[in-house]
Amino acid sequence: MAVKLDGIVLPTVSFTRVPIGQVVAALSSAAEEFDPTESSVKGVNLVLLDPSSQAPRVTLMLRNVTLRRALDFVTEAVGYHYEIKDDAVILRPEGDSAALETEFFPVTRATVLRMTGQGAVPAVIPAGKSGPTTTASAGPEVPAASLGNETAAMRRFLQLAGVNFDDTPGASLADDGAALIVTQTARNLERIHRLLARYDDVRQVAIEAKFMEVQEGALEELGLNWGVATRATQLNARVQATYATGNRSLADAFSSRSGSQQGGIVRPEGTTTAADGSSVVTPALNVPIINNAPQLPGASELAAAAGPLAAVHGVVGEFDVNAVVRALSQKQGTDLLSAPKVTVLSGNPATITVAQEMRYPQSFGQTQSQVGTGSASGGGSAGVAITAGTPQEFTSRNVGVELKVTPTVEDDDYRISLDLNPRVTEFDGFVEYGGPSIAISGSTTVTVPSGFYQPIFSVRDIATRVTLWDGATLMMGGLTREEVKKVRDKVPILGDLPLLGRLFRSKGETMQKRNLLIFVTASLVNPGGGLKHHPAP
Repeated sequence: MAVKLDGIVLPTVSFTRVPIGQVVAALSSAAEEFDPTESSVKGVNLVLLDPSSQAPRVTLMLRNVTLRRALDFVTEAVGYHYEIKDDAVILRPEGDSAALETEFFPVTRATVLRMTGQGAVPAVIPAGKSGPTTTASAGPEVPAASLGNETAAMRRFLQLAGVNFDDTPGASLADDGAALIVTQTARNLERIHRLLARYDDVRQVAIEAKFMEVQEGALEELGLNWGVATRATQLNARVQATYATGNRSLADAFSSRSGSQQGGIVRPEGTTTAADGSSVVTPALNVPIINNAPQLPGASELAAAAGPLAAVHGVVGEFDVNAVVRALSQKQGTDLLSAPKVTVLSGNPATITVAQEMRYPQSFGQTQSQVGTGSASGGGSAGVAITAGTPQEFTSRNVGVELKVTPTVEDDDYRISLDLNPRVTEFDGFVEYGGPSIAISGSTTVTVPSGFYQPIFSVRDIATRVTLWDGATLMMGGLTREEVKKVRDKVPILGDLPLLGRLFRSKGETMQKRNLLIFVTASLVNPGGGLKHHPAP
């Protein structure tokens, strides 16, 4: 019957306000007249079912159209539809619920995902205990709780594709996870058959990404550091030691002779005996608390732990002279090679990550301090308690390489279009926020730095779209970063002297270079995991 509808060509179809019954009769006669088949039974049986006797009128003029297209235009003009049976074509009003049929359509998960475009399921690929973590994720993921949302998405898709559910009384769609249960007109059921046949073809792509990162570092340093100090400084140190042991006469004598020139003696912390024989605790005037920025595991700075090459000390008159010779040549290099692989359905995103996860707080609580007072004669002492701010609202960020890719298989089943977005994130250090906290109790001053450190990241990324043959490889480069720091120090005037001036100059240079290459190979694979076909030449 379907072959006849497409094989019968009507040279002219013309109706002007003709009732639908007469139109069906005229088309039936024309089909018998222009049927090109050699069969003894010519034409097509056209049956009109109109229980409510609506009898709408048709106005239409066509030339050289098939009988199927003529029926399409006639039914659309009056709000009817037709169903193709084995021995006849039945026409009836669109809203006639008696024409509805129920059919089961087995569907695969891949078909549902291609039609609805649900989310992605992550899969973790370990890259070694001590190395970074490689994460590859590819869609789709449909948890059981979202089955209702998936059914609604399927209904919306079919509605947009021409299968009318809203204006067809009694029409419905249900999904039991393995099949679609559809109640619709025969014409719409046929349309669903054609749609599912198109989307049932499984198209999935195997993405293999190779990350090759080369990092080089070099340090060249050569110079002298000079130091000159008066011998009075050494005497001052001896006086402080005498003060600490209780011999105060020498200290007082030195203090009266030196006056303001010696800058005052910093009183050390210790215990002395008062006139009444009691012990008096003498606190320090200033108690600084050091709080350095945290260090990441595995991080190292060039020449950070290198000591001086030589140190020379001497005495020139009333001056102590020392010279430190620093000479160092150091090179450092690391190579990172990772080759994760993930398979993803056509049109779904995949994410490949080769990185370290860094967790850090986004906020800190307030710093609290408590200052206590006491009496020296009663044996008490002043105390200061400082509670640092508590880190809060932790978040995480990947430091390394991330690749987001969305493959789309073209209609020829050989070309693959890729949406690529590689991103390189590097940790550059910490920046400190806030000001120091100071607590004072009597003659004791405690200074606590803020300690609120936040990380700084540098990001390099590329966004592009390319088309490859099946099995071809794409190389992406240009994610290069080179940093060179130069230092030139010298003593004024002395550093400019010929020959001898080299003893009063220092120079250093550090270089860090990173180069990242990304190779992406896309291949069509079948549901068994094998290659679908060989790459095109």
